[in-house]
Amino acid sequence: MGEVGELSEILQWKGEVAKGLPNWSSDDKEHLEEELSDVLLYLVHLADVCGLDLGQAALTKIVKNAHKYPVTSTNYTNNSTYN
Repeated sequence: MGEVGELSEILQWKGEVAKGLPNWSSDDKEHLEEELSDVLLYLVHLADVCGLDLGQAALTKIVKNAHKYPVTSTNYTNNSTYN
């Protein structure tokens, strides 16, 4: 469980994390990437040990969240650069 703590430590003093991490050094980005990977691998292993389908659980949670927090025209802004 120490992996989550290590990830938390990296983010603890960063505040809001901007998309693409524009103010982060390449070393900091690499460190974050490593810790995120450690947490992901830990979660995949834990789900396997527990006999849970992590992919299905994530999809189920996405559906639950969509019902709980529906996107409406008042809370959606399209910042997409796609045409």
